Amino acid sequence: MINSLSRLLLPILLLTSTQSFAHSPQSAEQSSLERPKWWPSEYGADDQKGAANRLGPDKVLAAAKLIKTGEVIDMTHVVEAEMPLFSLAPPGRKFIHIILGGDGGGPSYGPMGENKLVWNDEFIGGNITQNGTQFDSLSHMGTAYKNENGETEVRYYNGFKHSDIANSQAFKKLGIENVPPVFTRGILIDIQGYLGRAMTSTEQISVDDLKSALKKQGLSEQDIEPGDALFYNTGWVDKWNVDDNEAFHATSPGLSPQAGDWVVSKKVLLVGTDNWTVETIPDPDGRLFAPNHQKFLIENGIYIIENMDFRKLIAKKVYRFAFSVGPIPIKGATGSPVRPFAIY
Repeated sequence: MINSLSRLLLPILLLTSTQSFAHSPQSAEQSSLERPKWWPSEYGADDQKGAANRLGPDKVLAAAKLIKTGEVIDMTHVVEAEMPLFSLAPPGRKFIHIILGGDGGGPSYGPMGENKLVWNDEFIGGNITQNGTQFDSLSHMGTAYKNENGETEVRYYNGFKHSDIANSQAFKKLGIENVPPVFTRGILIDIQGYLGRAMTSTEQISVDDLKSALKKQGLSEQDIEPGDALFYNTGWVDKWNVDDNEAFHATSPGLSPQAGDWVVSKKVLLVGTDNWTVETIPDPDGRLFAPNHQKFLIENGIYIIENMDFRKLIAKKVYRFAFSVGPIPIKGATGSPVRPFAIY
């Protein structure tokens, strides 16, 4: 099942451009139909794990060394019907319903047995894989690509064709079930703390911003290692579930395309942020749409976690920590609700 965002944005993707760090730079005038090939992956032509190949026992042991107090910090928003919902979702899918199995006057089932046991369950409906604190799989985004015969086809991570991996039910490849449980080092870059204020919707984070924010925290770019989980805080989280939920998803600050290239160069496992995108939306010059999603997911297999809450970590001035998360292995899904933890 192709994600609703992909269906809505395909006409835009046909016209947009960006640069791939892993391949030769393009001019700003090149369209996505002229992009250089980003496949096969360095992990092989059949690989579906992407940057998760950078995980292993060495990353677990390195992460464990960062645990000094044993405190666990939850970086998750509660899933509820009233939370901000993705604004580009079709009206028929823009909802979260949580309905108890009973009629409200009693439990869902029972009493059963001589011990008179009763129990409850619920029905949850809506677009739950792409709302709330959520993890993008590699099937979430594709690019309209012109092949050697001049034909346009949608391609994903490792060059998989949409026509080969999707059907009406779910993706046959690149689904969220391919993401293993994650335990690795986490690095948080507090851009809000560096600027002394929350970012605005028109702002981009430059490479210099990232380096300067790290320096203010007593870190440097050399502290980011391959296979790490890299996070950045914009202050956008303060808009979560307050006065106007539409404002949360209407616009977003984020990494510039050049900063996206810098992140790719660090060979991280994933990128996490406190808003719903890893780039500025709308694009400042009006030409691109979600170029860092393209760089991370499609071209380099780097995963994304959106709508995180770093406020407890920042209050404690914790910027390096062990990080743990596990997507729900929904076969063929474009993403999953997650509950990420920092342990320090």
